[in-house]
Amino acid sequence: MRNKQKQIQLRDVQDVIDIIGGRWRGAILASLCDKEKRFNELKRDLGNITPRTLTKELKYLELNKLINREVETRSTLSVVYSLTKHGRSLEPLIDSIVSWGQRHRKIVLG
Repeated sequence: MRNKQKQIQLRDVQDVIDIIGGRWRGAILASLCDKEKRFNELKRDLGNITPRTLTKELKYLELNKLINREVETRSTLSVVYSLTKHGRSLEPLIDSIVSWGQRHRKIVLG
């Protein structure tokens, strides 16, 4: 029975890593923790991500119900991305990752 519980825990960890892992997903989510953003604002925050990759990652996060994509049709067509309620539940995890990353960088770089 204990082995079954450990397998479930490992699966849960893998699910989280699959969803927020990779080069860009965590950074996209962290960027959206601040406020909702348009595509080009996200691109500017992330630096050297290609538009194609950003589009692909945004679609993935939307399919996983972590972000909303809202089309605004004022004078010009504009798309705004924001965290869903489910996505907001990741904020404490993202804060912990930021803190750990800062400590890790100090240890590695001295």
